[in-house]
Amino acid sequence: MWERAGAANLDVIQEVEYVKQEAKIVYLLECLQKTSPPVLIFCENKADVDDIHEYLLLKGVEAVAVHGGKDQQEREYAISSFKSSKKDVLVATDVASKGLEFPDIQHVINYDMPAEIENYVHRIGRTGKHLLQEAKQRIPPVLAELNDPMQDVEAIGH
Repeated sequence: MWERAGAANLDVIQEVEYVKQEAKIVYLLECLQKTSPPVLIFCENKADVDDIHEYLLLKGVEAVAVHGGKDQQEREYAISSFKSSKKDVLVATDVASKGLEFPDIQHVINYDMPAEIENYVHRIGRTGKHLLQEAKQRIPPVLAELNDPMQDVEAIGH
């Protein structure tokens, strides 16, 4: 029997919210106020990581940031202070989603959807829309209207 890698973990609740671009950063802060740390926030590009990091610091959130434009020392400080619970939030590009273990993470926020579905798998440990269906979770109408990228792939595995 063939089993697809990254099958839905029924213990993980995936919630999708459609938020207009200009309202996203404010909504992000609201989300953070409703959840206990540690929280990981993923973004596609470095500029968004920097903007969110700066905004959260201005709002008094204990946040650190990681992306490819930061030097090794900055990245190591951010990751170690987040892992040791000195900082509550880590904002990162997909560079932090691969190969780093964060055992106590309760909440991952995708500020945007990554261009590659594999990066979504790395970000939250499972894949996209079809896994919401498999896990019998509510699919927001805005997602249901999107073409399912897995439809083309499902015939491949045996």
